[in-house]
Amino acid sequence: MYKLLIADDEILERQALRYFVEGSELEIETILEAGNGMDAVRMALAEQPDLCILDIKMPGLNGLEVMEQLRSFNRQCKVILSTAYSDFDYAVQALQLGALDFLVKPVKKEVLLRALTRAIDELDEQQSLSRRKQRVTDMSYVLEKRILRELVTGQIDEETLWFLDGIGLGSDILCAGFFWRLERKLSEEEKASLSLHLRKELTAAGCQHLLFVHRTSIDLLILGTSALPQEETQTAVTRIFRRALHQFQIPSRSAAGSWVNDIFQIELSYVEAKKALSEPVLSPVVDFLSAPDSLKVDSIHDSREPAEIKEMCRYLEEHYSEKISLEDVTQKVGFSKYYGGRLFKQYMGTTIIDYLIQIRMNKAKELLLQDEYSVKQISYMIGYQDPNYFTWSFKKAMGMSPVKYRYTKRPENQKP
Repeated sequence: MYKLLIADDEILERQALRYFVEGSELEIETILEAGNGMDAVRMALAEQPDLCILDIKMPGLNGLEVMEQLRSFNRQCKVILSTAYSDFDYAVQALQLGALDFLVKPVKKEVLLRALTRAIDELDEQQSLSRRKQRVTDMSYVLEKRILRELVTGQIDEETLWFLDGIGLGSDILCAGFFWRLERKLSEEEKASLSLHLRKELTAAGCQHLLFVHRTSIDLLILGTSALPQEETQTAVTRIFRRALHQFQIPSRSAAGSWVNDIFQIELSYVEAKKALSEPVLSPVVDFLSAPDSLKVDSIHDSREPAEIKEMCRYLEEHYSEKISLEDVTQKVGFSKYYGGRLFKQYMGTTIIDYLIQIRMNKAKELLLQDEYSVKQISYMIGYQDPNYFTWSFKKAMGMSPVKYRYTKRPENQKP
């Protein structure tokens, strides 16, 4: 929720603007008022509003002077200027100072709400970018453990994809799973020290990784692109762990899974490593070859979509606004996630998650052009738990942010 400051020496004008805002569904929680330029500066300094509507003609300091001072201590604030005079010089100066919009009095409700919606969308996007940078920079140990677990158990959703994109990996991913069984239990201090040591060594060797050290085992995923030299990387990882475990005097057994180039195959690589040591896996892996002969992917010659594919598509189209996993979709028709996912891609030419994202993006485009909801509201309406993931997904799919799409694709902004 945001804080709005209305500065105007006309009481009736301030009341009208307040009335318009309070009667809307905009995410504005607090509305402040100032009757002159000096009060506006003092209030802005004390309250740090997110949005300001400034009248240009005010006693003491005019709106342009207030804006100039505001910029010295709050550059993130979105400023909309208003005046009873449609003076071109004022408009030019306002835009040079960074004003978001310039309104001519008497301000119409729909014009005001459109300007504020645009301002809120930009604030949402700024916050989203800021949070994303912070999350990537300060990626915590707990988050890394959770993402690693999701990848090795096949629980892949938009959040996992967003994480991989944040560390510079997209669809062109190459990965291998590694597993170490430790022959003695580690103390909490040993776990922390060993984890820190391994991370430093892997990073120094240029190995992008997800790592978690348990009391009696170590999980590791080595991530990269198709250009990653597989044999050299695997040799470097083996050498790093052998030295570290010898240094910490920890006897162990280890195994590595095959290199895979599909994010949905990461689980199989990890399971392969664990099975090599006769270790139980976190979730049962069902071989897609156990599916009925009538629906085997490799035996398909008919291009028509089976009823099960149509049912999965229908389920996605009806439940796109909910949090959906691969199991939710494939179990609906009695398939394992591996077989169902492979069959879906065979017929639809895309993965289940990409198909779901496509549905959500199409709905998002409709809502953005309606101009009724902020980007944050739209993200929740189409099934995203966090606007950050929505902004990332939309930009990845459309090549532009939701805010840019809204203001470039609106009919009135189209070039003839």
